[in-house]
Amino acid sequence: MREIEARPRIASDTDGGEPAAAWLAFAVHHGADKDGAGKSHKGGPMLAAEASLRGSLAVLVGPSGAGKTSLLRSIAGLMHPQRGYVTVAGTTVWDSKRNVRLGPAQRGCGLVTQRHALFPAMTAGDNIAFGLHALPREERERRVREMAALFRLEAVLSRRPAQLSGGEQQRVAVARTLAPRPRVLLLDEPFAGLNLSLKDAILSDLESWLTATRTPVLYVTHDVAEAWRLGSRPGAEVLRMEDGCIVRQGPAAVVLAAERAQLLAALE
Repeated sequence: MREIEARPRIASDTDGGEPAAAWLAFAVHHGADKDGAGKSHKGGPMLAAEASLRGSLAVLVGPSGAGKTSLLRSIAGLMHPQRGYVTVAGTTVWDSKRNVRLGPAQRGCGLVTQRHALFPAMTAGDNIAFGLHALPREERERRVREMAALFRLEAVLSRRPAQLSGGEQQRVAVARTLAPRPRVLLLDEPFAGLNLSLKDAILSDLESWLTATRTPVLYVTHDVAEAWRLGSRPGAEVLRMEDGCIVRQGPAAVVLAAERAQLLAALE
């Protein structure tokens, strides 16, 4: 596989020197008053979430219904909150006060969810190439080969989704998201339905790509053990979300201290 072209490096707070610039910053308010308190909103989501991310990996953890998916959809432009802002890699992609609102395709966010959402009439290869229409044919084909090699999909490129296993479908979905080289990656529990060994294999492949391209990622999970495993890596930070709000942000050892103690006690 040809060497992947790396982007300019996004610094980490552990590098020394000047503090790292935020690759993602947001203040997303929906169904909440100006003080962040929730109010009735016709059954819709309540969000009052604000954060600035500087490490290469951020893990967003919280129980089901906390608003994690709504937050990611707001960042990606698939949901329109009442007020706030979102900046991606230093570019403002939404600001309610300044009337700035870029569409999802203009934000540079690659979003991967639990649902594969592959095009059933297309082959795996065509699904991966779907977002590459603006590239010359040779470059499109090269990107598809690159993604297929990265996620070990070479043998199934000519098959349609119905002919693929669940794990292969999810690999194709991830490959399709990465092929256009998003500026940031948003992962909304994309591997929740996979067994642990397959999840670890896909995560390992994904980490290789993220490291090579220096693409920062916001990883969402409700699993505290998974949040600890990912959030404990160098340069990572953990954000805890409850009732639509980011209630804590920092190192895994601090944010997940109570849960870690409970996990260790359960193993004794």
